[in-house]
Amino acid sequence: MRKPSERSSSQTKPVALNITPYLDIVTSIMLFMMVTSTGLVQIGVINVNAPRYTDPISGGGPKDEDKKDEKKLNLTIGIMHQGLFIGAVGGVLGSLEEGEEASEDQPLKPTIPLLTSDPACVEALARKTPPPASCYDYARLTAEMIKVKDKFLKETKVIIFAQPDVPYEILVMVMDAIRQDSEGRALFYDVILSPEIT
Repeated sequence: MRKPSERSSSQTKPVALNITPYLDIVTSIMLFMMVTSTGLVQIGVINVNAPRYTDPISGGGPKDEDKKDEKKLNLTIGIMHQGLFIGAVGGVLGSLEEGEEASEDQPLKPTIPLLTSDPACVEALARKTPPPASCYDYARLTAEMIKVKDKFLKETKVIIFAQPDVPYEILVMVMDAIRQDSEGRALFYDVILSPEIT
């Protein structure tokens, strides 16, 4: 028998590592993880309509004869740092006190001002920064939407705009508040998102 120092390196054969079984296992585990993880994620669907384009030449859209008898509401909800503004064709609800005249000097008051019971809300209002989600009065918003719905029974569309730095959570909570009342009656569920109106 030869000594280890006398053995030549040419006699050793290179070993090929077969990684195919390992790749099969990894692929199977990845597929299993993807299939089982979809059950853990809760998916919500919100009915949101994007603005539609109509050809200005042909007029596009439904017949004008059908629309003559219907009143246009154009309900709009603005999410601002001061509170919630509710507007329609006639103007902004609750923006002026009785007997008060509109002026360019005085800004409009929100229809539903922020709740001032929380010091964080008062501080955000003073600094003109986005308040926490708990500062908005969603119950009062639902009550106002019920009043509007009672006058416009067929209307389901609402336009929502918000200041750019308003958290998405508040936008979703506003959409939830106007979708249906506590008894489950549908209110305004066709949501159209709009950029901030200045």
